[in-house]
Amino acid sequence: MGAGKSAMTSSEKHKKLRKSQAENTDQHHHPEEKIKQLESLGEAVHGDILEVFAGKGNLTKWYSTKGNVTAMSKESTGNSFDYIYKLRAEKRKFDVIDIDGYGYPDKFFPVVFEMMKPKCLLIFTFPMVGVQCVNGIYEMHYAVFWKSTRPSIGDVVGGITDLSLREWIVPSLVDVMKIKPILRFAFMCERKKATEMCNVRNR
Repeated sequence: MGAGKSAMTSSEKHKKLRKSQAENTDQHHHPEEKIKQLESLGEAVHGDILEVFAGKGNLTKWYSTKGNVTAMSKESTGNSFDYIYKLRAEKRKFDVIDIDGYGYPDKFFPVVFEMMKPKCLLIFTFPMVGVQCVNGIYEMHYAVFWKSTRPSIGDVVGGITDLSLREWIVPSLVDVMKIKPILRFAFMCERKKATEMCNVRNR
């Protein structure tokens, strides 16, 4: 290493990464890889589509060929964490919900389960623990939400199942794609009758 040069700390690397993500660069949003995964899901991608944290529009344009897209971006809807509750208050329902937030997709759970049509494809981005910079705040968040400071794919599936069952929705994991430092989960979620799930009859 040359004189005057020093390696970036984990914190500095993290800040650089977040800056690049905030600028919606393809290097960190990976639209081509995400579209490839969506194409593999076939007819499941259709209808009314909610795209949370829409980026530069590449994915939005692709989604628009599959149905009616509600693309939540900072420019179009403002804070996504606030706007999602506006959509819920309007009783909007979707065939596809794509949450492409960085680090904390679970901030949209369980509200998105209330916004699903009887069958809904749920897709979300999850950081690969051990690849992404994880600090004490992340670890505490993971421990509380996913019951592990280093959540595995199984931990995520278990967490999603626990949350969806509150709305009588049964999720099935249909795909997990690794895209550099992230995972893209795809679940097919199907709403069931509470009486059928509990094997009881209404009196």
